[in-house]
Amino acid sequence: MSADDVARVFAIEDKVERLKAATDGVAAAQQTINELTRIRRAVIRELHAEGWTFARIGAAAGLSRARIHQVSTQGPAPEGLFFGHGPVTVIAPEVRAGRVLGAPDATAPARLAELLHELGFGATIEHFLPGRPIDLNRDGLIIVGGPELSPSLRQLIAADPRLRRAVARAGDARRGIEDRAARRVYRPGGPDPHDIAYLARLPRPDGRGTCLIIDGLHPPGSLGAVRLLATRLATLHERAANHLFSVLIAVRYDRGTGEPVDADLLTPVYRHDPSDSRVMAPRTRR
Repeated sequence: MSADDVARVFAIEDKVERLKAATDGVAAAQQTINELTRIRRAVIRELHAEGWTFARIGAAAGLSRARIHQVSTQGPAPEGLFFGHGPVTVIAPEVRAGRVLGAPDATAPARLAELLHELGFGATIEHFLPGRPIDLNRDGLIIVGGPELSPSLRQLIAADPRLRRAVARAGDARRGIEDRAARRVYRPGGPDPHDIAYLARLPRPDGRGTCLIIDGLHPPGSLGAVRLLATRLATLHERAANHLFSVLIAVRYDRGTGEPVDADLLTPVYRHDPSDSRVMAPRTRR
């Protein structure tokens, strides 16, 4: 908030309106502080990883070595930059009754918003009606749901050059996702209850930004993806950063409750950059 904005709030005659404006201004200023603090921590971490000492970083920033060391551990986690900056809108389908193909677990959007709040983001949840187009040409969007829910999501996911929905095989109605690089189709199944989730950052239809999408083949998958974001966000950010990417997640869950008991990488994290073929290998189970 600039000095002119403060003067404008101060000049509001109605006390209640002045209070509301001041409260909104404080919230906006705090969000800006969170974003700048996160960026500062991330830059300090990057420079230190490149061999810079805290003393050298402090000298470059006009701060003491002790102060640089202090601010490098304070404020929102740097890996939160995985979600970009600014306020975030979590978009999910409005399911009024029964099950809808491609819909996430009903609690997944709220859990994701809670994680975003913990990371210092302003996050709101917005619902859309299944089967209808969605305006995806907005900043800070995270969609929780699959391509069956909207033609807009089908178009969005079709842009993924690495992973795509697989057609059902004869005698097997289970949905699956094909890893084009590995020439392999992943489908839920096996002795233990488990699902597969798709996580990707894809280009917006207007080409002026990106959207993050979380799609469990079944409801437990969406919860597992949120769990992975909460537990391995630093690693995901290290490898995907803010590039276009996609990855599949294996989710084991409790048969009775649908709650995930484990979420792990099923495929490498594929960057979509034509010039960058690096991937993050899935963790080896022992």
